[in-house]
Amino acid sequence: MPSATATASLKASASVAKAAASATATKATTAAATTSTLDPIPFFREIDIILIGVAGFFILLALPRAIARFIRLSEWFAGCFFRSVTLKGPLRPRRALSNGSAHKEKTLDADVADVRRSISVYSNVDLPMSEEVGSARPKNPPMYIPAWTSIFPTFNNILEMKIRPGYSLWKVLLMIGYLVAMMYAALIDVNLFTEPARLGYTAVSQLPVIYIMATKNNVFGTLIGQGYEKVSLNWVHRYVGRLVVLAVNLHALSYFAKWANEGGVSSHLETNHRWGCVALGCMDILFLFSLSGVRQMYYQLFFVTHSIAAVVLLVAVCYHEEFAIPYVAIVAGFYGLDRLLRLVQTRIVTAELRPIPELGITRVDVPSVNAGWRAGQHVRLRVLSTGMGVLGWTESHPFTIASVSKHPSEEGLVLMVKKAGDWTSKLYDVAQRTEYSEAGGPTRNIKVMLNGPYGGPGHAIVTSFSGAMLVAGGSGITYALSTVQELVTKGVESASRTRVVELVWCITDPAALFPFLPIFSSMLEEAQGSYVSLRVSVHYTRAMTSDDVMKAYERLPVGVTLSPGRPRLQKTLEGLVERTAASGGVEGRLTGVVVGVCGPVALGEQVGRVVRQLDRGRRSAVNGVELHEEIFGW
Repeated sequence: MPSATATASLKASASVAKAAASATATKATTAAATTSTLDPIPFFREIDIILIGVAGFFILLALPRAIARFIRLSEWFAGCFFRSVTLKGPLRPRRALSNGSAHKEKTLDADVADVRRSISVYSNVDLPMSEEVGSARPKNPPMYIPAWTSIFPTFNNILEMKIRPGYSLWKVLLMIGYLVAMMYAALIDVNLFTEPARLGYTAVSQLPVIYIMATKNNVFGTLIGQGYEKVSLNWVHRYVGRLVVLAVNLHALSYFAKWANEGGVSSHLETNHRWGCVALGCMDILFLFSLSGVRQMYYQLFFVTHSIAAVVLLVAVCYHEEFAIPYVAIVAGFYGLDRLLRLVQTRIVTAELRPIPELGITRVDVPSVNAGWRAGQHVRLRVLSTGMGVLGWTESHPFTIASVSKHPSEEGLVLMVKKAGDWTSKLYDVAQRTEYSEAGGPTRNIKVMLNGPYGGPGHAIVTSFSGAMLVAGGSGITYALSTVQELVTKGVESASRTRVVELVWCITDPAALFPFLPIFSSMLEEAQGSYVSLRVSVHYTRAMTSDDVMKAYERLPVGVTLSPGRPRLQKTLEGLVERTAASGGVEGRLTGVVVGVCGPVALGEQVGRVVRQLDRGRRSAVNGVELHEEIFGW
């Protein structure tokens, strides 16, 4: 039998071991508790600082161009507010489109006469510049700063590789990086089955990103030179929003599962939890009604639910968790600033409506607004008329501005609204109920509300490039028209570096060309007074059933061509680059070529491939080729 001393020794050892085990367990429990109750304020502050650093990197990349643009005082408020100014110099006649109204014959004869007169102005297809004008040095040319995509074309081509339609490699990489960062913030050192609060903290910390990216006057977009409508910003709003919706729903479901095992969900629904359920409902409404099918078919339903749920969400999340108050304050500040600027940018004016049957377009002229926008920008239009229906006046739609600011013709702001839905069809019907005006044919005066301008080329200065190629599909011609007009007008004023301009327009029916011939003729004639060489090539895709249809287009103004089939964009771009290189630029310096495209997504992707496939030799010959996209469907 063991001695009493040995027995006592064994008991003592067991007690020590038990105490040690208890201490270890206590430390583990304390550590787990400490980990699970991680202080969210400093933790998420660090995560947000990292995201701000990433945003700062993109702002830094855009800084050289921003400096080059804003070094001119005239650029500080260019493209910010619509206004009316008194223009100096001789006025030119307003350039109107022909239309198919009751007075079509009279307008048609006038247009034909204008076109026929313009034919005698040009002597050959190349439209050579006069030696005196062509050698003239621009008085005040804009500074040219190449984009990073032009400086590193190979690297850019890799990043722009399409993984799937609408998603390039750089977007996918950013999406993966953002997802990893959010997963780290939500899952590191925490058991979501017992402490699901971290998912809620993660969602709240990303509210400023969602709301800032959704504002029309986007602060981040302004700093990097991108409008709110650009795909490069809009997808961030949608992607982060979906991640937040996922996090919020997982956060709620985890709590519901936990409470179900602790006496039932209803017994835990305190006041702050009820507000959490309200916030959950708002997030789900924002997601469900923003799905592409709902957004495209029932835009007003999407807009109304989005506006109401977005505001209620901010109130609910503050009552749900105090941690959210600083983030909501940031959101409220930026959202309030956006609303204030939008109020300042709003104008109620009288507009003239003209139907153009050949194109199914309503032309909207606002003569009282002739300044304040840049080529390529758009405006949100609201028509204040009972003819638009009971609730038609509540709808606001975006349209690219088709005219140039401060043009000597004093045609003012011009929009071309294509029939593409109920609202635009109603506007066309209103325009058809016209009164005849001696100056411009049948018109209808109506009150409209303009809000803008928005978007545009950002920090890029189109007139700083040596060459420009504008590709438009259908009603995308509005973007191309305003850009070409600005290039030509600035060329006449000797305030542009652009020597060569090519306009490519893709249409289905050649009949769509005729209403635009007076405008094309006017631009070509105006270009003759500058050192800008302009060409206009129109391509139609619908097969003609009769040769008689094309007889009206046998004598087009020299400089305008009409061809069947789709354009050979690769050959066109190569030709433009060669002509630009041959022009020598300003003072023997070439400052690159800009390629702008406006139309369907497929056209944008095609032009993007053409630019990326341009060989290095031609690209280097003009010091880079840059792409600017204005794509339908955002």
